[in-house]
Amino acid sequence: MKIIDAVQADLIFLDLEAGDAEQALGAVARELGRAASLDPKMIREALIEREELGSTSVGNGFAIPHCKLARLETIVVALARVRVGVDFANGKNHEPVRFFFVVLSPPDQPAEHLQVLSQIARILKGVDFRAELLDAPDSAAVVSSVRRAAELGGL
Repeated sequence: MKIIDAVQADLIFLDLEAGDAEQALGAVARELGRAASLDPKMIREALIEREELGSTSVGNGFAIPHCKLARLETIVVALARVRVGVDFANGKNHEPVRFFFVVLSPPDQPAEHLQVLSQIARILKGVDFRAELLDAPDSAAVVSSVRRAAELGGL
């Protein structure tokens, strides 16, 4: 799966309220559950469980929380921005995280799961791209930025 195909406007949630990492993951899980007809409690628990293994913060205000969920048939990618950065205690450089690329995958698609994570990590290397995401006025701008970054990266 290519990131350019996975990012959809209805799975982009901007300016969520959260005071800490667990609240941020809970807010994303609620929105994602509603939009993708998934159980938000299951999503939240799986993301928190994965986070306990090690922070998914990648620095510069970004994190890539991810997990595998039974009952999924395909990879789901959601993008979320919180109003105020939240502390991911073990995060890279201990920077507050404001933007999340959330990846949910079926357990039987490990190669595709890693491929999507790798593509996200590659596009997040772009300073201009990161700034665009943090300042995007709406989901259409986020989709446009991701597509442009993916195309420039040959993804």
